[in-house]
Order: sequence, then C-alpha cells, then structure tokens
Amino acid sequence: MTKCFDLLPDSTLPVASSGSMLPGLTSGGSILPGLTSSGSFLPGLTSSACLTLSPSPIESQSFAFRFRDLCHSPRQFLAFRPHNSQSRTSIPHPHSAFTLVELLVVISIIGVLVGLLLPAVQSAREAARKMTCQSNLKQIGLAALNFESTHRHLPGGGWGYQWQGFSDIGGELGQPGAWTYSLLPFLEQTNLYTMVSYQTSPAARDAALRVRLATPVPVYNCPSRRGGERFSVNPKCATCGSPVGIVGNSVTEVARSDYAVNAGDGAPDMSQLISWPLDFPGPDDLSAARQMHRADAWPRTPTDWTGISWLRSAVRLSEVTDGLSHTIMFGEKYMNSAAYQTGKDWGDNETLLGGFNNDNHRSTHPHWPYQRDQNGKLSIGSFGSAHWSGGSFVLGDGSVQLISYAVDTTLFRHLGNRRDGHNVEVPQ
Repeated sequence: MTKCFDLLPDSTLPVASSGSMLPGLTSGGSILPGLTSSGSFLPGLTSSACLTLSPSPIESQSFAFRFRDLCHSPRQFLAFRPHNSQSRTSIPHPHSAFTLVELLVVISIIGVLVGLLLPAVQSAREAARKMTCQSNLKQIGLAALNFESTHRHLPGGGWGYQWQGFSDIGGELGQPGAWTYSLLPFLEQTNLYTMVSYQTSPAARDAALRVRLATPVPVYNCPSRRGGERFSVNPKCATCGSPVGIVGNSVTEVARSDYAVNAGDGAPDMSQLISWPLDFPGPDDLSAARQMHRADAWPRTPTDWTGISWLRSAVRLSEVTDGLSHTIMFGEKYMNSAAYQTGKDWGDNETLLGGFNNDNHRSTHPHWPYQRDQNGKLSIGSFGSAHWSGGSFVLGDGSVQLISYAVDTTLFRHLGNRRDGHNVEVPQ
C-alpha cells in the first residue's frame, strides 16, 4: 500500500508498541526508500513523501524514527507523520493574548510613566523658552549700546502714547516713537523703520501705517508669554486703534512688546495712577510739536525719573554714575496673565512702536512691586514675568541677569536709579 508522510524538523513520535519497524528500514539502520545516506531526498520526493509499504499492524498508528546518522548534527533528526489523501491533521498552535488584568496593569504603568515624565518635559520646554527670552533681551541691550555709539545717547521714550515712530522726524524735536522704534535699524529691521514717512499724503501714510502696526517683531516678545503674533485692540480704549497717522477706521489688531525700559525708581503721581507714568497723548500734529518746542511747552521731566529713558530723554552713558553693571536698562514687564491677547491690561493696550507710555516704560519703585504675572491683577508700572523663578533683565553693560521675585525691594529700587550712589550688585 501507499503511505504519505509530512517531514517535520526536530520532532519524535512514538513507535508502535510492538516495536516493529517501517517496511524498508531494517534493524541494521538501512535506508528508507527514497532517502540517501546523507538524509537528502531522491529526485521527485518532496516534504510530503509517499512511500510504498507492505501491510503491517502499525499502518494506522503514528510513528517516527530518529536518524542521527543521517544528519550533520547529532541533535538534528527527521520525523514523518502519516496522512491520507482526504485530510491532513494539523497541529494546533496556541494564540497568545492579553487578559483584562494584564491590560489594566500595562495602562496603569504607562499612566505612571507619563505622570513622571510630563513635569520634566514641561520644565525642559520652559527652560528653552526662558533662554530665548534672555537672548531677546541680550539683542535689545546690544542694540541700545550700538544706538548710543551712533547717536551719543541712549534711545528716548518718544513724544506721547498717541504718536508712532516716523523715519522723517527727528533732530531737535526728537523721535516721536519710543525706544522700540528707535532700535529697529540695530535689530535688522531697517525696512520696518523706513516703512512710514509722516510727510507724505494722508492716504499713503495711513496705508503704510496700517501694515506696520500689524507687523510683529519677534525679538520684542517672550515665548513664555506669547509669540510674535498680532493682538486685539481693546474696544473700550477709544484711542488705541487710532494713533496719529490713521485717518480711516480704527485698526483692530496690532503688534505689542513684552519688554519695557527702565524709567527710574520715582514715586508715582498719585493723581495719575491709572495713566502712569504720564497722561500725555502728545501734540496733535507735527506743526503743534514745533510750536510746543519753540514755546518750551513740553511736559516737565520729574526729578525722580532716574532711569535711562522717558519722555523725549537723551541719557548718555556717562550719566549712569552708579555704573553700567549696577543699573537696569530693559526688563520683562508685568502683565495680567488673563489679558495677554486682549489688550485689556492698561499696561499693554497700546501699539508696539508708539510713544512714551506705560506699555514700554516701567519703574522699580515699591509702589509697583516686581512680581510674577497673575490672573486678573493689574499693576501697570511694574516689572514682572511669566517665568516661574524670576524675570530677566539686561543691564547697562549688556549682561543679562535673572532676578528672583524674592529680591529685596530696596535693592531692586536701587537697580532702577542710575545716580543714587548705591552700587548694588544683582543678587545671584
């Protein structure tokens, strides 16, 4: 009769209880028909080999023979499993799967790992944002020193909050825009600096000014607070969207800054707390500005504006008698954290390149406490930051320092006064 066999690697099946051998294989180890002495198959014999056998009592039983002498390795062998032509018996393979308990354990472990890693990831991101913020201040500080080398004085604060910077105004009148505008050529923003001229047609000036008002300057924004995008104009501020030069409808989105210059350590005028440091929009137009200059009618500078920039100022480095490394030039300004995008913080409601106002000037006086940004709290004259550990400042020598919120208030006040005789060191 004919029997068919599947060849399986490295398996052994029991021999019939009678101990009888496959026909064709003698007890002396002679070879099965169809196999050579090396264990290879004769031509025409595949892994399902059919052999002609004599009837035997063991035909219906499973059997196998190990051929150690036919293999290269003594651990290798061949086995045969009989099958008929109608069906083949398959060996079941167990399927592995998670139980519900195992799945819950894995999910719990993943949750614990995420809980452990998330604070570390957030901390790393904040550290990167803080480094970018400090780099911004470093660039601003170096730009101010380069401005001083060119003009022999540090950039001034401009005319008033309703004015914008114009490239064709200057000289004895000074620049109507604040330090944010004056530093543009030293921050590789010359195109933005020259974009708008005052003495052009009203329509051309209006069109160019609208473009510039909505153009952010990334170096003026701290990424821990906001990126270089446009921000909404507060509809409750009647003048914020209509600075000098805008002749049509008010603008609705403008660029802003997260940094302010040090105006000094003076006490605020208690009658003007809402509009500190000065409720002065500036002259109505260029002709009025010339008239004010001839009549010496500009607002008087308070004696306690002891920093490096304020209304139409022109401070020379030689006037920083306490030492450049002991005097703040620029720093992060405090903001209500709920109003980063809305313009509803009255210390962050004007435009980026506008004139003298509390958006771009701050004080070190204790009345305006140095603090971290808080939700819902206004403090329009304070320095502050969104960072956890403290804010960053650039000093008169161009170095950038991190100052803790826990700094002594008297020491911090001295850092804002360039000439009070207190050569205090920035606490490390």
